[in-house]
Amino acid sequence: MNDNDEFGALFEAFVNRVSHSRGRVLNLMAEASVTVPQAILMNFALAAPGSTPSSLASTMAISLPSVSQMIERLARLGFLRRIEDLQDRRRRMIEVTPRAKTFLERLKVVRSAEFAAAAADLSDATRRSLSDALSQALKELAAARTN
Repeated sequence: MNDNDEFGALFEAFVNRVSHSRGRVLNLMAEASVTVPQAILMNFALAAPGSTPSSLASTMAISLPSVSQMIERLARLGFLRRIEDLQDRRRRMIEVTPRAKTFLERLKVVRSAEFAAAAADLSDATRRSLSDALSQALKELAAARTN
């Protein structure tokens, strides 16, 4: 096993240990009838206003028909809206509704609380080390994305 494989396995084990430890995230998603891929799609649409089904499919690296089905379902649930482009009436942009914004914010709060609760048994020193390492990793990933 090389270093990347070992890192990947450790990271997966950690995420599995702290994810969904209390089931609150899954309950929230089930109550809203939203799947994980649909929540990811809404996050991408929120982060990139004016997204189109094609741009979302490309960003998520999934097929346009899959994205179109998710958009249709989320629109029926009141989470997304299709907006006609005024310059090109054939083009549809995807807009996140206030309902989706509220849901995504609540999801973020519940996920963060579940992660914190699952890691509560770590020592203060380990929590600080992990926090520092995660902060540094996020900075490096952000810098890599801009290069």
